[in-house]
Amino acid sequence: MHDEISRLARNVASRPGAALAGVVGDLAQPVLVVGATVPVGQLEVLFRRPEVSCVVVQDEDEQARTGIVTRAGLAAALTGRLGYGRAVLDRKPTSSIADWSPLVVPPGLPVSEVALSAMARVDERRYDDVLVAGSSWSSASTADVMRSLVAALTDRSTHDPQTRLPMRAPTWHALAHRCGLLRGSGTRVVLLLLDVRDMAGINARHGQGGGDTMLLALAARLQAALPRGCEAGRVDGDRFAVLATLPAMDDITAAASADALRQHLLRELAVPPEGVEPALWPVLHSSVVWSVAGAGNPDELIREAERRLLRSAAGLARAS
Repeated sequence: MHDEISRLARNVASRPGAALAGVVGDLAQPVLVVGATVPVGQLEVLFRRPEVSCVVVQDEDEQARTGIVTRAGLAAALTGRLGYGRAVLDRKPTSSIADWSPLVVPPGLPVSEVALSAMARVDERRYDDVLVAGSSWSSASTADVMRSLVAALTDRSTHDPQTRLPMRAPTWHALAHRCGLLRGSGTRVVLLLLDVRDMAGINARHGQGGGDTMLLALAARLQAALPRGCEAGRVDGDRFAVLATLPAMDDITAAASADALRQHLLRELAVPPEGVEPALWPVLHSSVVWSVAGAGNPDELIREAERRLLRSAAGLARAS
């Protein structure tokens, strides 16, 4: 099992933007610090608090030495091989049961690297908490490290790495979900498509770096301009989709509301943000469709939006 987790960690660490998995300091929680001479019996009292998963142990005689006692480690020591651990250890110093070679990391270390180091530990220590050294001691559970790692991989598989918007599959899944919620209600789903005109020409004139800068700025501006309840995704290299749900209303009001959303976003996206050259900012084709009240077929909405987008692009081409 730990070999699979190690491969997972390497997968995240080896890709650009590994910081998306976060740093271990984001997961760390303050931890109690005790002296090495504290009796084990007193240590047991500390662990009666459910939020205490481990304590840091510092040797008063050797300040450079830092250890850890975990809840599982304390339980194993108190049980003992013959069941007499508590009686034997009650008055002994905490130093006698501490692990003096814990995994200690800085707070800024990426979660993926922490996971690799954790999985490289010996079997009996592999899932111990990780100590995070800073202005004060804190710790992160290996379980939290692994959850963060898996969440990062999930995010990578569903979100466009460039714009951080959901990709095509999760966007169309969200559309289907919205349509599924319409049954038995008078609400409607709106699908708006925005397409960058002449993306190939932008790349040819400004280079792919310029095109990437434009797309990143466009996605950020789109995300900031979305009304509450709307969501956006990147469904193609130069195409974005916006999803919305309208309350119950008649057909004429629904058409006006859907087009008002389209016009609002086009106005918000008409002017480049500060730091982006006006020559780099694109013209957008757009189309908008909406479902009938209380029902919606996501595939039909996508097809109709694509047809309208094609007609919009053809109209702009003739006008120019």
